[in-house]
Amino acid sequence: MSYRCLIVDDERPALSLLTAYIAKLPQLELVQSCESGTDALHVLQSTPIDILFLDIQMPDLTGLELLQTLPRTPQVVMTTAYRDYAVEGFALNVTDYLVKPFSFDRFVQAVNRAIEQHGLVQQSGRPPESGEAEAQVAGDHFFVRTGHRIKKVRYQEVHYVESMREYVRIHAENKRYMVHQTMSSMEKRLSMYGFIRVHRSFLVNLEYLDSLQGNRIFIGETEIPIGGNYKKALFDRIELL
Repeated sequence: MSYRCLIVDDERPALSLLTAYIAKLPQLELVQSCESGTDALHVLQSTPIDILFLDIQMPDLTGLELLQTLPRTPQVVMTTAYRDYAVEGFALNVTDYLVKPFSFDRFVQAVNRAIEQHGLVQQSGRPPESGEAEAQVAGDHFFVRTGHRIKKVRYQEVHYVESMREYVRIHAENKRYMVHQTMSSMEKRLSMYGFIRVHRSFLVNLEYLDSLQGNRIFIGETEIPIGGNYKKALFDRIELL
């Protein structure tokens, strides 16, 4: 049996090493390698993957954030230079955790464990979980489905929402959530709670708007662009406050 693999790592040496290791094992088939989490999302949405080799520290979308977006994950082998993420990684039900640099023998151990877990999942006959992340409203908060969990998010804790293609990233106080939902649906849901669209990729909570300068908004140290199609509505809204 062949096991389809995906590598996600923004470091070229790590990509090359994993590619070489996979090539040594005839039971493994490398489907693709990606240098960002967002590129990996598209592969995972369209292509069945059995084993995911995933780095943690990546720009744009971390490995842990990527896992939280997936309604059903393949066997995940995390690869990182940071031991501190091990507990959080295993909390997301990863199969194994490789600390860079790792040997071929250690790689084989992780692969064998992933193959064993894959077989157990196949035997269990569990139906696929829904890929549609949902949000539900209740009082001063709403619920979002991120991966296998449903999380409670208070409106007043959300600073802004950022579009990530088919997903949105909710930036709250000391927390971030990746949700499989459109920006338009989030705008419709949050507009009655003091949020306004300022760019095709950004929805902001006016409570946290610190200042404006030119075509930019500042929320703390975060700089957010103002889109030309949204500027008038934003200025009109501010004048009413």
